Amino acid sequence: MRNVFKATLLTLFAYLLQVCAMPYLKIDGVIGNLTAVCIAILTVSLGKKYAFGSSCLIGILMDVMTSSISGFYAVIYPVVSMVFAMVFADMSDERREIRRNRNKDARDMNPHIRIPLNAISICLALEAILLTYTTLSGTQLTGRHIARVLLAVLYTGALSLIAMWPVRAWLGMYGGRVERATYGENNEEN
Repeated sequence: MRNVFKATLLTLFAYLLQVCAMPYLKIDGVIGNLTAVCIAILTVSLGKKYAFGSSCLIGILMDVMTSSISGFYAVIYPVVSMVFAMVFADMSDERREIRRNRNKDARDMNPHIRIPLNAISICLALEAILLTYTTLSGTQLTGRHIARVLLAVLYTGALSLIAMWPVRAWLGMYGGRVERATYGENNEEN
């Protein structure tokens, strides 16, 4: 229950920062996507269920507050986040660490690499969908549009590099959680 509360609080905080603070932190007129960063951190740290819940909440909030197309964000955010959750989080980070400690298998990608890659992937997919929608609505696609998408993706990647450490610490991903879980699982086997 504690993780659900923390994930909900983090999602609401990321949404509020996205709509209230990020417009003042534009780079060349481009805003980074903190909601994608939030979804990426939850995907890698807590697993697919938390990512899905977070993306549904963000999609609904975006739909209610900013969408001109009814239901657009409420559908797009969960779909995109779950597609990339299949790639970046086949299990929670805690379970992955337990498996890694038990099998001494280092083939899994470090979570500090998976989070920025996931955030970049989510942002790129969302931007591509929005760019496609803009093009289909009659706007001529130019190099400036592509440059702005690339800048938004890089900005989101940089935000994920900055945000992942304190957010993962707040979620309790550091400081012995994995070791306690590994110890507890080993005791159950004996």
